[in-house]
Amino acid sequence: MRVSYQHANVRDGNESSLLRFTAADGTRACVLVDSGAGVDLDALLAPDEYLNAILLTHAHIDHYRTLARSVRHSAPIYTSPATAAVLEHALPEARKDNDLGDLSPVFDHLEAIDDWTSILADLEVRPVPAGHTPGAAGFVVRFRDENGANGPFSDEHHLLVTGDFTRRPCAGFPGLATAYPFDIDTLFLTVSSDDTYPDALETALRTILERAYAGSRVVVATSSLTGVHVATLLDRLAATLDRHLPITLVGQTATVYAALEATDSGAVDETDSAVETVSVFDRPDAVLEHGGVTVAGPADPTRGSASRLFGAVADDPAAVFVRLGTGNGESLPSVRCTTHCIDLRNHPSLETIDDLVHELAPTHVVVKHATGGALNWFQRRFDHCFTWGTNDEDVHRLYDEGEWLSPGWIAEQTATQIRTQRWELAQSRSTDVTASLPSVRRGSVDLEAEGVDLESFERDFAVGSDAPAPSAASEGTPASATRRSDGSDERVRPGPTESSHGSTANPETAAGIGTELKSERETIPARVLTDGDSEQILRLLERADVDAGDVVEITIDASTAEPE
Repeated sequence: MRVSYQHANVRDGNESSLLRFTAADGTRACVLVDSGAGVDLDALLAPDEYLNAILLTHAHIDHYRTLARSVRHSAPIYTSPATAAVLEHALPEARKDNDLGDLSPVFDHLEAIDDWTSILADLEVRPVPAGHTPGAAGFVVRFRDENGANGPFSDEHHLLVTGDFTRRPCAGFPGLATAYPFDIDTLFLTVSSDDTYPDALETALRTILERAYAGSRVVVATSSLTGVHVATLLDRLAATLDRHLPITLVGQTATVYAALEATDSGAVDETDSAVETVSVFDRPDAVLEHGGVTVAGPADPTRGSASRLFGAVADDPAAVFVRLGTGNGESLPSVRCTTHCIDLRNHPSLETIDDLVHELAPTHVVVKHATGGALNWFQRRFDHCFTWGTNDEDVHRLYDEGEWLSPGWIAEQTATQIRTQRWELAQSRSTDVTASLPSVRRGSVDLEAEGVDLESFERDFAVGSDAPAPSAASEGTPASATRRSDGSDERVRPGPTESSHGSTANPETAAGIGTELKSERETIPARVLTDGDSEQILRLLERADVDAGDVVEITIDASTAEPE
């Protein structure tokens, strides 16, 4: 067997690769991993080559943008059952704003697999969980070499193609494993990383809970898969805190959530879900609720369901609009509701990537999803394996005549040192040959494994902690000061006076959640933002020694009140 790889779009996202396997009798299999922007199989395949399969790791458009154009030769598109279910709905929706070509061939050849599937007699593939998004997969490729050192047809080798991945589970779908019942000889490593994800997730969940439990209408705008992920975490977190939280998914997010639910007949159902799905709604008010969360897409509030909901809450100073984006850096228009833009990218940290390579101890690492200097940087990063950070679309041979080859630019003495270091590292690993590979199926949601600091949320929000139990005020009415008939005043729960950008929020920013009553007394001016019969909302005009979550009592001195 001869094995080689070729980057399929190194000048674009560099997430796509063409793998070639050639048996001793000349039989050849060409396997495309993902089909991102710029993939041109007409230029990559030789006249006598045929595409045998496409492996699709997950349903993000940068991995399937040219998928329809890549289908040929009746090649199946293998993916996980969850991703196949998502694509049935995601592709038609994505075509509204993207040139994806004729999608009919994709639906005709899309095939969900969850076990070993043959491509040639001695070549098989199998999806494994990869975290990152609900249903994301990596692929293990197994081939047998009749010329191997252990005799005819007995020498098995394995490649692992990660795609985007996390070690963390995602909405109950397992993360990428670091232990397999066999050696991983070659790792095709996607190196997209983000060390800020845990903090960003904490900020997003805490912002949403604070405002929802304060009685605000909360709108979350993001991509459909991220919306499903965040809604799943919020739902499980609210159940753990023993506090009811209405969650409504609308539009494409609702459709994707329902599609994933349909594939989870064997999933563990730990608690009744508070998530409601509404794919189509006539009026925004029908899917917005005081004290509830409505999740819509896309992240851009100028289009789709997000646009309609943004318009519905824009003039409500008690509402909050949270955009969970992917680093576009664009600010939201100036509106009366509170706005937050949070860069939430579910990728592994650089340390996690290093640990993965160290624990798998492969002979080869092929770097993907990076270009230019990043490729060169990773090529020098690992000293116990051969790292291919090739910045070209040349065909590079990895295996031939029963052995794994070293890159041509590495001197033989250096190659020997690398092989020795890899062998020593591999000896320290324990391999359980009886272990089974995990399936890309959703299980129970482990909040801490997914990156949620559960202890901090229980301390600040759980019933029985310093936080009050849910009440009509905190669950269904925006935080406000309401004057009693005797002239005294109800409590008002003041909230943050700064937006997520770190700048002062609009004067119409609403109040936050109430938890702990402070004993210190402080007098500061406040402006009445609304003076309707049903509620009154105040904004503090000076900085006060209060934190989000505090409960304070106010005294209104009408003689010093200033007009708006």
